[in-house]
Amino acid sequence: MPDFRKFLLLVLASVALLTARSAAAQSTRPLCMVRELRTGRLIRVEDTTRASVVGPFVSCSDTLLTLGLGHGDSSRSVPTELVRRMWARDNQRRIGLIAGALAGAVAGGVVAQSKSEICFTGSPPVASTCHSNTVINVFVFGGGGALVGLVLGRTIPRWAKIFP
Repeated sequence: MPDFRKFLLLVLASVALLTARSAAAQSTRPLCMVRELRTGRLIRVEDTTRASVVGPFVSCSDTLLTLGLGHGDSSRSVPTELVRRMWARDNQRRIGLIAGALAGAVAGGVVAQSKSEICFTGSPPVASTCHSNTVINVFVFGGGGALVGLVLGRTIPRWAKIFP
């Protein structure tokens, strides 16, 4: 029985050490490896004191993240170990594209249904409405709406979280 207790203790200690090791590896993840950090991109940084700094990205080292302040050559450096969260300025192009495509497709279907052609079908020929242009209108209006949504979405700014 003592061998089983030793084995169980050894297994639990191994699991605890592996868990601590993976947690330490995640916490020391280099901040500068975030691929959204590009020179000149507008970045918002929140540190452990909940203070917020906004400015264009200038540089990053193992110890400091440097943002410009937009006043010529002035800049603000934040120690990387104090960085709690970080956002990059982005826009709403994807949401605009999807919303525009859906709105355009619905509008195209409505237009096609209301502006149907009269055609003669059957034997003997009987006048009826043909909706053969519905699919074409849905695609054309949907494409146009997607283009308008993309253009409008690019003009609406948002902050995209990039760290952690």
